[in-house]
Amino acid sequence: MGMGASSPKPLPPPGSSSLSCLGHAGNRRPSSPWSPWPASGAGPDSSSRVSLLPPFLSDQAQHVHALGTFHLFCQATGPADIHFVWEKNGRALETCVPVQIHALPDGRAHALSWLQDTIRESTEYRCSVISSAGNKTSKVQVAVMRPEVAHQEKWSRELSAWRAVAGEHDRMMQSWRKAWESCSKDTL
Repeated sequence: MGMGASSPKPLPPPGSSSLSCLGHAGNRRPSSPWSPWPASGAGPDSSSRVSLLPPFLSDQAQHVHALGTFHLFCQATGPADIHFVWEKNGRALETCVPVQIHALPDGRAHALSWLQDTIRESTEYRCSVISSAGNKTSKVQVAVMRPEVAHQEKWSRELSAWRAVAGEHDRMMQSWRKAWESCSKDTL
C-alpha cells in the first residue's frame, strides 16, 4: 500500500545529512585514491562537476602557535560519491577526520570536512576532493610562530647577567676550595 520498507533507496533523501569519519579505521580506501574514475557520462555538464567552496585552505590558518590547536576546513559540492583525502606533508592522514555529507535536492552532495591538529614546525596540508566527475585540491603551508623570538634579546641580556653571576660564584668557590685545601694541609 504505502512505501514498503523493501523499496530501494540508493541515495539519501534531499536535505538529509550524515556524519562519518575519514581515516584508515573507518573506510578502507583503494590502494590508490588517485586512480582515474570512469567518466560515467558526466561530460562537461557543470552541474555534475566537483567544486571546492571557500574558504579554501590557502585562506585559513597561516600562522599558529607551536603545539597550539588549530582547525582547517574543506568543503565541496559534487556527485553523491564525493569524498575527501587529507594529506600532511604529502602523506595521507591516518587519523580520523570528521566528514559531513549533506544530500542536495538535485542529487548532488555537499561535503564538509574539518581537521584539528597541532604542529611543532611548518607543515603543508592538502585537502583533495575525489569524485567520479573529477578531483580538486586545496593546499596551505601552515607556519609556526615563534613567540620566544620577541623575548629573545631581553632573555639573552638576563641570561648573560646570570652567567656573569654564576661565573663569579664559580670563581669564588674555586678560590675558597683552594684556601680550604691549603688550610687542611697545614693542620695535618
